Amino acid sequence: MSKILKIKKQLSNITKYEAGISKLANIKKVIKLSSNEGAFGPSLKTLKTFKKFNNQIFRYPDPEVNKLRNAISKRYKLNKNNIICGNGSDEILATIARIFSGPGDEILFSEYGFLMYPIVTQLAGAKGIKIKDVKHKNCLRNFFKAITKKTKIIYIANPNNPTGTYLTKKELNEFYKNLPKKIILVIDAAYAEYVDKEDYTTGDDLVKNNSNVIMTRTFSKIYGLAGLRIGWAFCSNEIANIYNRVRLPFNINSAALEASVAVLKDREFTSKSAKHNKFYLNWLTQKIIKLGLIPVPSVANFLLVRFSKIGKFSAKNVYNYLLSKGIILRTVENYGLKNYLRISIGKKEELVKLLEFLKIYFKTK
Repeated sequence: MSKILKIKKQLSNITKYEAGISKLANIKKVIKLSSNEGAFGPSLKTLKTFKKFNNQIFRYPDPEVNKLRNAISKRYKLNKNNIICGNGSDEILATIARIFSGPGDEILFSEYGFLMYPIVTQLAGAKGIKIKDVKHKNCLRNFFKAITKKTKIIYIANPNNPTGTYLTKKELNEFYKNLPKKIILVIDAAYAEYVDKEDYTTGDDLVKNNSNVIMTRTFSKIYGLAGLRIGWAFCSNEIANIYNRVRLPFNINSAALEASVAVLKDREFTSKSAKHNKFYLNWLTQKIIKLGLIPVPSVANFLLVRFSKIGKFSAKNVYNYLLSKGIILRTVENYGLKNYLRISIGKKEELVKLLEFLKIYFKTK
């Protein structure tokens, strides 16, 4: 078989990532609670930045992304030289897989982890190993048991998507102590800004002291810039140098660069978003429990809810009913969670409307 045919066969086995739907054919105004986007959209400072920047879009962006890396460094008190940027954190995750693994290697990730992990694994030609969760949480003991001589990368989302659960700083640090140094540990902290638990860590402490740990972040969630596709990571000098040699030039577009710098300065906006999320995450959790449903305790900006396996109150039937009312939730069957739906924490009026229709459907007061 020719090399081209082998590559074609390899790519044909990749399961396409299916994003949550955002439009409904017969309904003009929809309530989208399916993709964990920021509840308030972009900040006003970001929008003003766009207006000022209009006459510069014909210029190529800075290939080193210095302005943004400086802003991230200042905001999070991290060394600029250890910050890398990508076209969404997806690009960083995929590039890491291709750099540090290949055919014959293994990459570990949770059975209920972000769907991009198996995709980037297959793209690199490596073998993906799904690790069993325990009570919807990454089980580090199971991760450790699965490590072999072929293991090259471990992807761990903290908090995890779509479950919303998290690992403590102590749990991560204990896990790392016994981790072979040849393995790259990637801690995906996309939802970090929403977490207010004192025992939580983004993983930046592990990165500062070890050369084989990478912490990835995004501007798609609390910063409200999902449409601009911009992510970043904190890693060792060695990894940063390798990444910057192989990444595509100009991988951060000028609009995304300027918008990200602007929103990093808008502390009032992110504080407002975090407070809103904390209140309505708890509010929605309590309302869901009163409906007789079972939510998975979450620290992120979404809630995973278990429904009946069959019948009128199954996840599928509830999902279709809400679609008919113009409300879009996220099905998670492709994660292996057949009886669940994931609900993003949107605006107050969106969540109130969701509860109104759920009460009607479940006939509760």
